[in-house]
Amino acid sequence: MTSPSTTSLDTAPTGAPTGASAATARTAAAHWPAGSRTASVRATTRTLATGVTVLTCGRDESTHGVTVSTLTLASMKPPMVSVALRQDSQGLAALLAAGTFAVNILGGQQDPLARHFARSDRGEGLTRPGRGVWAGHTADGVPLLGGAVGWLQCRVTRTVPAGDHELVLGLVTDARLGTAETPLLTFAGTLHRLPAPSAPGPAAQAADPSDDTIRS
Repeated sequence: MTSPSTTSLDTAPTGAPTGASAATARTAAAHWPAGSRTASVRATTRTLATGVTVLTCGRDESTHGVTVSTLTLASMKPPMVSVALRQDSQGLAALLAAGTFAVNILGGQQDPLARHFARSDRGEGLTRPGRGVWAGHTADGVPLLGGAVGWLQCRVTRTVPAGDHELVLGLVTDARLGTAETPLLTFAGTLHRLPAPSAPGPAAQAADPSDDTIRS
């Protein structure tokens, strides 16, 4: 994509709009990145700071987990989330086969889990990365990771093709806060931990889900 020419913020070219519209046009031109669209998009979107979650589905030894940073709230009435997964990914295949999934919102100290579930050789089952990291399960039996900021129980409602990804929409059927005080974030391709809050919030008073399950 050809980058538009930049213009000094102090002067406008002859015949250009004046006033606020001219200032807006000049500012947009001055900050538009040069280079190919693909490179610019990749570089710019890496500056988005997003939360890190692990989606889990299945049960027992068929439990599957995948790390994502594309989860977002799509609707409050009804409560729905959306997540983009690569069309050829094992995470998408497992999610669609299961039909239900859990969102584990990782805490600031859970970067090892984020890295594990991002690996292509992560495998399946409760022994990966170890039974000790699991704590309870949803009402339909999906295992949950302990020590998270919170959990969402979801049911796949539809998928929408989006380029080389598939946008999965999930209806949130239950939710619970966890014990972690701060979330794990990703920025510029690196995981980041936030400092602990000065005063404990509601999440610090909640407990991990018990083996009694999260009820719908």
